[in-house]
Amino acid sequence: MRTRLNALLPIFLIAIMLGSVAVPQLPNVSDEPVELEEEPVLFETAGRSVPATILAAGSGQANEDGEHIAALPNGGWVVGVSEWTNSTLTYGTHTLSPSSPYNSIGFGEFYLAKMDDKGAWTGFISADHSATTGAGGLSIMTDVAIGMGGEIFVSGYFYGEIFFGPPGPNTLISNLNSGYHLEGFIAKADPFGNWMWAKSFSTLVNGTGEFSRATSLSVDMMGDLLVSGTFSGETDFGGISINVTSQDVFVAKYDGNQGSLRWVINGGGIGTDQIYDMSLTPSGGVKLATTTDGVSQWGTNTYIALGQVDAVIVEIDSNGGVVGTTGIGTSSQITAVLKLHVDGGGDTYMAGTFDGTITSGGWTATSSYGGNDIFVAKSAANQANSWALVSGTSAFDEPQGLAVTSTGAVVFGGYLTATFTAGSKSISNSNHDGFVVGLSNAGAVNWIEKIGGSQYDYVFAMNVNNSDYVGATGSFSGSMTHKGVSVTSGGARDVFAWVFDPAGLIDTDGDGVLDAAPDNCPTVPNSNQANTDGDAEGDACDDDDDNDGLTDNFPDNCPRNGEFNWTSSRDFNDPASSTDWDNDGCKDDSSEDTDDDNDGVLDVDDACPRTSYSPPRPSWVSDSTTDIDGDGCRDSDEDTDDDGDGFEDAADDCPTIVGNSTLGTEGCLDTDGDMWSDTSDDCPTEYGNSTEGGLNACPDMDGDGWADSIDDLPMDPTVWSDTDDDGYGDNLGSTPADACPDTPGTSTIDRYGCVDADGDGYSTPTQGWGVDSGADAFPSDATQWGDFDEDGFGDNYGNASWIDRPENWVGTYMDGAQDQDACPMQPGTSWQNGILGCPDSDGDGWWDVQDAFPSEASQWSDVDGDGYGDNESGANADACPNIAGNSTVDRLGCIDTDGDGRSDPELSWTVVNGGDEFRLEPTQWFDSDADGYGDEIDGFEGDQCPDVYGLSFNDRFGCPDTDRDGWSDPDANWTIDDGADAYINDPLTHIYVEPVVVESEEENFFTSPLMLAVYGIAVLVLGGLAFVMTRGPKEPEMKQFAQVPMQQPMMQQQVTMPVAQANPYQQPVQTQTYAQAAAPPPVVQPDPAMDYYNGLLSQGYTPEQASMYTKQYFPQFNG
Repeated sequence: MRTRLNALLPIFLIAIMLGSVAVPQLPNVSDEPVELEEEPVLFETAGRSVPATILAAGSGQANEDGEHIAALPNGGWVVGVSEWTNSTLTYGTHTLSPSSPYNSIGFGEFYLAKMDDKGAWTGFISADHSATTGAGGLSIMTDVAIGMGGEIFVSGYFYGEIFFGPPGPNTLISNLNSGYHLEGFIAKADPFGNWMWAKSFSTLVNGTGEFSRATSLSVDMMGDLLVSGTFSGETDFGGISINVTSQDVFVAKYDGNQGSLRWVINGGGIGTDQIYDMSLTPSGGVKLATTTDGVSQWGTNTYIALGQVDAVIVEIDSNGGVVGTTGIGTSSQITAVLKLHVDGGGDTYMAGTFDGTITSGGWTATSSYGGNDIFVAKSAANQANSWALVSGTSAFDEPQGLAVTSTGAVVFGGYLTATFTAGSKSISNSNHDGFVVGLSNAGAVNWIEKIGGSQYDYVFAMNVNNSDYVGATGSFSGSMTHKGVSVTSGGARDVFAWVFDPAGLIDTDGDGVLDAAPDNCPTVPNSNQANTDGDAEGDACDDDDDNDGLTDNFPDNCPRNGEFNWTSSRDFNDPASSTDWDNDGCKDDSSEDTDDDNDGVLDVDDACPRTSYSPPRPSWVSDSTTDIDGDGCRDSDEDTDDDGDGFEDAADDCPTIVGNSTLGTEGCLDTDGDMWSDTSDDCPTEYGNSTEGGLNACPDMDGDGWADSIDDLPMDPTVWSDTDDDGYGDNLGSTPADACPDTPGTSTIDRYGCVDADGDGYSTPTQGWGVDSGADAFPSDATQWGDFDEDGFGDNYGNASWIDRPENWVGTYMDGAQDQDACPMQPGTSWQNGILGCPDSDGDGWWDVQDAFPSEASQWSDVDGDGYGDNESGANADACPNIAGNSTVDRLGCIDTDGDGRSDPELSWTVVNGGDEFRLEPTQWFDSDADGYGDEIDGFEGDQCPDVYGLSFNDRFGCPDTDRDGWSDPDANWTIDDGADAYINDPLTHIYVEPVVVESEEENFFTSPLMLAVYGIAVLVLGGLAFVMTRGPKEPEMKQFAQVPMQQPMMQQQVTMPVAQANPYQQPVQTQTYAQAAAPPPVVQPDPAMDYYNGLLSQGYTPEQASMYTKQYFPQFNG
């Protein structure tokens, strides 16, 4: 039965409104009352361990805690769960679903699960809590008891209506009080689980916390049922009513067959009284484990609490009479007996929780682990047999189960949250873990077992069957393994049952091997159970472990872990037939004895394995004095070659010293093994064969007869002298011979052993050995050594891509070669453009083949191939290095279209700089007055007024022409007679006409004032028209040049009126009459790039040339 130190809230209606059950609680027992319903949700399956131990489990979807267990007469067990909700249970092949309508608000119902003696679940026992046949109900089971015939009794408390079996007056219990107060109930089922009857108490509810609760059950030898519990108010227990104003304890006895009440009594007093367990006495009565926080009164017996809460043991006889009370407590502390058992001899066993020191029935207990500890005590009828044990952790501890076997052995258990200690044994927790402790009948701790895995695991109840097997139940979560059996929950806490023989868990010597295993030395620790001779006793307690006839303390040098069940013997007449020559207990003909005569020399090395001795055991031991060669034979009488060097003692010059010398003295020490005794060997510690230079038998690695210590080249048999120590020999016959014997060197190609400064194998030139002899022409350059043409550049080349190099040329490929000669077969001084050592006639560093001007040192490149060098600081530098040209006057090497020596103008070189203003006319190049006529008077249309802007073109070119009629205005040097314009303001005429006098009337008419006025107006109109037609836009000269830098092709005998964007250097072109000129041309949006391009085309350039030049000045031009 699970112990609950909780108290039910007095008003059940409030509990329902809050949607949770408040579990009954002992006031002030613990600051942290046990409420496992609030632990994390956890689960499990079933299994069976070794014989005599059973581990089984059942699972559901909610938390199920095994809180009750009872043994059936047939060897099976009943496990009870006080309350479960909202979960379908699966135990083996059996399932059970809840029926209470209160499940949805957190209240549940009890159930029982039956298990056979093999650990198999055989079924469920439950009641109908549904509202199908009644109002429905909820229940909490508090105890389970088994009758002599296997009948099953349960007790608890409930609300609502519950049917125990088919509907009937003996199966329905009902409690529908308006205050939702809980009432106690009891019920009986036959051995097959069929309910026979159920009874409930009835308490008059008046709203002040009235209730009743059945807590503990016991079935006496007559089959009657004794029930104890608590109640408050006026309660009818089945025909007898008792009324109390505070919570009291009751004890009642019922007819086990029909459930009718035989008698009921109550006890208690001032304060709150609680009952936790009840046990039958040999006389048919009961003892109660109660507590009080005030006054406990039973009949005429009164006990007043000493501490906060005290335990009170109450004994009642079979007729309901109070035999007496015993209080246990200490000042200001909490003491409670939670589990109680009375054996057939009247001895009382109890388990509870306490703090401080308590005394009762001949025993005393003092807490020592921190908080409330657990005490287990026996109050014997003969107090000399009483005892008490204290155990616990550093937290608040209380027992959950107690079982006592027929031999008086005690088992108790619970759960721990810290390291638990009982007697000299202790266990540590993984989380919350269950524990079970076994005690001897004298109260000594025999064993401790932990039950659980890494999550939440508990032991809540225990019982013992007729075979003294103990059943423990509780709950576990996650996975756990116990006694080799593993179980796993389904997600929340699940029920487990463990059935075991407590005697089978005893380990007297504490070696981890249970006495019942059996332990072959139960009183002597021997966890490995070693037993060499295989008899009933293990080596730890056997005086002749190997059964060889010699006791272990003789001593037997090989008492175990070897040969066994043989007899040690010695035969001095025939030592070879002995089984144990040295009498040490180790068998000679086995790996057990590797030194049969015990002389310190292993048999495999012993030339005399059975040296004679005087009994009982050999005393001679081989050592460096008595057995020089260590062969196991005594030098004094057994050994003829004491030092074991192969030379008989009679012929050995050194009989006590191991030696193999054959030169000098025989049988003496030859440390280096060259057959010479050390006294004759010049190098006694080094093997050698030297014969020269006065040293014998010293190391001579090259075999030239000279000892390595005096051989300059010990690895070269042709050399032994090397004065300069450069690795090349000086002596006659050295191969190779040192060409410079007094100077160390590393040269290896032209000669050996001379200085090679750059390490390329060629020696540095010296007096008498120059470059002509093969010395290094470049002694500081490891990549060059030859210079065939003697121009100072090496013959080797480092350009791997030079694949067309003539094969007959000197030099070789050398990765990273410096200053390679591009013309190794002919001398040269070129150095430009990476070409070294080729002919350079003008000395400008450029190879003549690559030099565009091989005879001009200041020029070497002519990219455009026009004969003018690209070096702007050199002679005849090309002003236009990227465009071939033939200009020679204003600048060199630029385009000169008309071939007059002057270059065509461009953006960076205009006529101001000297560019040709007439690029298509070879006879003209300057136009000083910018009137379109060249200054060369003898050239094409030479300007006869070169310093004065003029547009005349009829009588002379380039002179002023006021009326723009093509005839120049007369001046001092050019008169009308020369052809000048006689009428400089009249564009319609230029020839002078003598006036004619007209005398007629008509003349008078045309000369009349009126006509003169008309003539004047006409002249003004014509003059204005002429001015408009001949007036053009005037723009700065450089702007026009920038827009159209190249002169357009000239056409003779044409006049063009000035318009926007016109080239000022173009010759006038006559394209229209004055009447036509009066109309202004259409306005076009300017495009300087296209205008420039079109101008080049009109001057005779090809489209490709025109596009190239245009892009030089207008990069965005696309053609």
